[in-house]
Amino acid sequence: MYKNTRICKCCGRSFTAKYGRQVHCSNSCSKQYRQRSKRLKLDAKKSASEIESIRETLDGRYYLSITQAALYLGVSRPTVYRRIKNGEITPLRVSSRAVRISVDQLKTESKPKPLSPKGDFSCMISKQEALARYEVTVQWLYRILDAEGIKPMLINGKAYFPKNDLDRLLPPRVMYNPNEWYDAYDLMRSEGFTRKYISDFIRRKEVPCRRARISRGTLSSSYLTVESARKRYHIGQKTFYDAVRENKLQCIRQNRCVYYSIQDLNRLFKNKKPMIPTEIRRNYIRGCQALKKYHIGQKRFSEMTKAAGVTKVRTEGNFVWYKKSELDTLFFMINA
Repeated sequence: MYKNTRICKCCGRSFTAKYGRQVHCSNSCSKQYRQRSKRLKLDAKKSASEIESIRETLDGRYYLSITQAALYLGVSRPTVYRRIKNGEITPLRVSSRAVRISVDQLKTESKPKPLSPKGDFSCMISKQEALARYEVTVQWLYRILDAEGIKPMLINGKAYFPKNDLDRLLPPRVMYNPNEWYDAYDLMRSEGFTRKYISDFIRRKEVPCRRARISRGTLSSSYLTVESARKRYHIGQKTFYDAVRENKLQCIRQNRCVYYSIQDLNRLFKNKKPMIPTEIRRNYIRGCQALKKYHIGQKRFSEMTKAAGVTKVRTEGNFVWYKKSELDTLFFMINA
């Protein structure tokens, strides 16, 4: 049996051909491709007839405006302006804001000049493969190619890019090999170095380094986000960032989140418990404890305490305390 791997002309997927002239992966793709080709031929025929009717209407004129020239050629106004800019059409300026184009020039000299394709398309790669290989977004991929003047090649409705040029513009990231790279935490445990010393040594000696992508399981067990760290150590945002900058803690960015090592955070914040005065602990109660004590919801509690003007204080650790005696009077509960 004849077997060969090909690309479907309709959907672009690879398939194994059963006979020599098979170009579609299924009957539905073959039918869809025939209908599409028929529709394109009808549209082209209709467009050609419209252009002919427009040319008959404009027959007898020697000069045309930009809009009329676009209708005469069957193109858009930006295309006419681009041809003028490239020197393919030379207009005649009749005023400070108006130009005219001769009909004879449109008939003879307005044929678009074929542009020489840029890029080495001897080895091509699809858009999905390029995004996975170079780990970039679609916008960044097209921005890099536009800067070099490289346009993708469309094959059956799919974009393909020159692989050699992409390797030059976007070199693939070096894969992590544990036999060739040291981990900072391994050096800290084995050699006794601090994280600050390692960072300063790398910066002074210009040692090549890279950030390894951490698995989701390792992130959830060994790292904390900024919000999680604030809740865990009961600190404010300013206190957290001041301590992180002062001690130069290294962070890991994945997607839109920033992660810090629990080991580094424990060294900074674990043994620094917030200092709460004894008087505050004796005569005041925290908001979360008051909700449980008086069996009330958060919204109603906030509205009633604000309306009654209950005394509240904010202590270290970003805690808010309410005066017990005023809460007992407000909620009709007198403790013994």
